[in-house]
Amino acid sequence: MTTHEVTSTTEPEEYRGSLVYTQEYGYKLVTMTVSVAPDEQSHVTSYAYNIPASEEAERLQGVDLYHFAVTDETQIQLTIDTPAGTKEGWYTVQPDTILAEPSPIDMDVIRSDDSIPFEYAYTQEALDEALSHYADNMPNWLNETPRSYPAYDLDDFGR
Repeated sequence: MTTHEVTSTTEPEEYRGSLVYTQEYGYKLVTMTVSVAPDEQSHVTSYAYNIPASEEAERLQGVDLYHFAVTDETQIQLTIDTPAGTKEGWYTVQPDTILAEPSPIDMDVIRSDDSIPFEYAYTQEALDEALSHYADNMPNWLNETPRSYPAYDLDDFGR
């Protein structure tokens, strides 16, 4: 895991947007919206297993939009370059949440309602439950072949 020094800051937090994530099976999908002024630019780098990956941004008017996948223990670094200097925020992906470290950048961290419940995300139980549900509700068509239906009897064609 990447280590960085947490520094205390006397700067007031500045609201910059949101980090919204959905829990999937074994990973999280992250969408970050970062408010930027015309003379500012944001950068997001994710660190999984100490390997940095620069995330691509869709640059809209006044907003940078990032969309990427992360796994547990990944660290996300948000950097905003301003005329007054650089501001930095760090976020750590945990099994059931994403934690924001204290920083001069204020971002809402929101788990989407479309997420898979955490207790199902890492268990075989969820898969077994889904398979049981579908097995009980499947019609008998799996055991039938096209030959068992007169409408599909190819011998009737062309005679």
